Amino acid sequence: MYQSFFGLYELPFSLTPDTSYFYRNLSHERALNALAVGIQQGDGFVKISGEVGTGKTLLCRQLIGMLGSHYQVAHINNSFLSPDELKATLAQEIAAKVHRDMPVHQVLLHIQSRLVQLARTGKKLILLIDEAQAMPRDTLESLRLLSNLETQKRKLIQIILIGQPELEQTLARPDLRQLKQRIIYSEQLQAMSAKETRLYIKSRLAKAGCHKSLFSSCAYRLIHWQACGNPRLINVLAHKAMMSAWGQQQQRVGIQHVARAIADSSDALAALKNTRNRLVPAWSLGTIAAVGLLGWML
Repeated sequence: MYQSFFGLYELPFSLTPDTSYFYRNLSHERALNALAVGIQQGDGFVKISGEVGTGKTLLCRQLIGMLGSHYQVAHINNSFLSPDELKATLAQEIAAKVHRDMPVHQVLLHIQSRLVQLARTGKKLILLIDEAQAMPRDTLESLRLLSNLETQKRKLIQIILIGQPELEQTLARPDLRQLKQRIIYSEQLQAMSAKETRLYIKSRLAKAGCHKSLFSSCAYRLIHWQACGNPRLINVLAHKAMMSAWGQQQQRVGIQHVARAIADSSDALAALKNTRNRLVPAWSLGTIAAVGLLGWML
């Protein structure tokens, strides 16, 4: 595509979560700190919430890569499970000796036995639930009961919930107040500031092999404004803007290229604005054309 044209060895704005491109903005730094302290304390739940595209899955992978050998991670990214399915999935993740037709209470006994075995080898289980907002109420309650598994000295399992803001609404239910009381650390991923957006784009470009100033100042600002600081949409707009510049054989990405990227991403941008439930100035085709013309003049 445009890698060789811009002197890159790979595409810098892929949507696949890649920890080598993890950018520690203030919000993600706070979330990682909450996770680290919660895991070190070893008791209760840790909850991280954030809108679609704010980097929750990447944060999960970054955390897994940071944990030492004395932790074992069970990562469940399909949380729409019944209580029995949750136990079966957990048993599979930790290699507990269970079979399909085993009664649920025996599955739980085997899970506890396996956790005790891990504890004897100096390991503790981190149960990481991604997309936790999709977990049914009864399954969340079952998760709370799993957190009761312990020895005389410590808990055998540390549970981390990562999900969209709908998770907050679910946990606000009166019948889940016992689970909510066990959440000892909680952070919400925020959108990037204009400065963070610029540094984020530069960081990804540098990691892909480009250390020159590729985007104009106006291009940075327009990407931030339209993406509302959302990392996924920043990636989308930056990638499409680079494609536009490459198509015109221009070595610098300007505001006119970003305008074309915006016009090509109207559905994704509209979905973000509807989700955030706030008014963000919409770009009509006439405005985009005007911005493109202005870009040629800058």
